[in-house]
Amino acid sequence: MKKIEPEDYFTGQQLILAKAIQAGDLERVKQLAPETDLNTPGEQDLTILYFALNETYYNNNPKPRLQIVTALVKAGADPLQPLPKGMASPAEMVSMGDKDIWLKALLDGGLDPNGRDRNHNESIIYNTLKARNTDTLALLVVHGADIDTRDSLGETPLMAAFLSNRFEHVNYLLDHGADPNPVNKLGWVFASLVQDSIKDSQPETEYHQNCLQLRDKMIALGVKWPPET
Repeated sequence: MKKIEPEDYFTGQQLILAKAIQAGDLERVKQLAPETDLNTPGEQDLTILYFALNETYYNNNPKPRLQIVTALVKAGADPLQPLPKGMASPAEMVSMGDKDIWLKALLDGGLDPNGRDRNHNESIIYNTLKARNTDTLALLVVHGADIDTRDSLGETPLMAAFLSNRFEHVNYLLDHGADPNPVNKLGWVFASLVQDSIKDSQPETEYHQNCLQLRDKMIALGVKWPPET
């Protein structure tokens, strides 16, 4: 993350708040936030919440700066507010992170773990599937996220993770109670997708071995194998 100077993006009361955020002054932020417009973007569509997150990254994530993010959400900063041109909201962005501390800061402020993005109306749990590990996924699950929610295609996070080759996420979801054999709106049965992937992949590949391990786990969870055609 690059250093952002608040004077380049904000004016008036927002600038006063942004300077308090830059200074890491949690108590001052708590005082100013309720009387500040937190969601109207400044220059280049930068919001106060995005600015606070950037300050957190730039300063190596000290606890007081994470608490500032939490305080802003508690005061009304919208973590699901997308940037123009279809760009991700703060909640979507941090859900894809390789650490869960930023997502936790938003959840502690009141972010709904089942919150949906405003561009595609899909739960933020799908964004965690893009993370390099399962930390953000696990955090949402602990906070009560629906593990079997559906996207616009009727795919659960389990199906989406498999189709993206995210086997660590697939295994986490199954280990935490996900439906092991969902069916999407097109009638695609998860077990059949796995079976087809086993047939179509080379036995010596890691992908093939991951699919075999997944098959065995599904059978252990009671999925009929081979699946009915």
